[in-house]
Amino acid sequence: MTHIKIITFRKFYKLKSIALFFSMVALAALSLTSCKKEIKAGDPIALTYDQVYMVGNATSIGWSINDAIPMTPTPGNADEFTWEGPLFAGEIKFPTALSWSSDTFMSATPGQAISDDKALLALSGNPDYHWVITDAEAGNYKITLNTKESTVVFQKQ
Repeated sequence: MTHIKIITFRKFYKLKSIALFFSMVALAALSLTSCKKEIKAGDPIALTYDQVYMVGNATSIGWSINDAIPMTPTPGNADEFTWEGPLFAGEIKFPTALSWSSDTFMSATPGQAISDDKALLALSGNPDYHWVITDAEAGNYKITLNTKESTVVFQKQ
């Protein structure tokens, strides 16, 4: 008789577990129907960054990632960062953390001129492309980086 009670208890437990499972599935389906935003395959995921830095031999710190120059967030625009100062002949890129494997705003093509404002967000820092500043272009600049639009504007002062 004890053997029958154990089997009955196990069957009851299995039925209870199955009922709980289907209740959770129904609740999940109900939750999904109340979503206000429909996400489709291929929709971009908005990435936001608290900080963007500058690094490269066109800057005063060279390629020292630990000393990368922080850009200033634009008040009221979480997608924009600026910096003003001297740039030298050389190359430059814009990491989002003090790490070579951080997401980095790179030039869209290798060796890109600073007159071209198109940027590429390189996840984990790859590919490793840089803007090139020539001897004739060296001088004081205001740089405006927009993370949402993936642009970097170099304005000579």
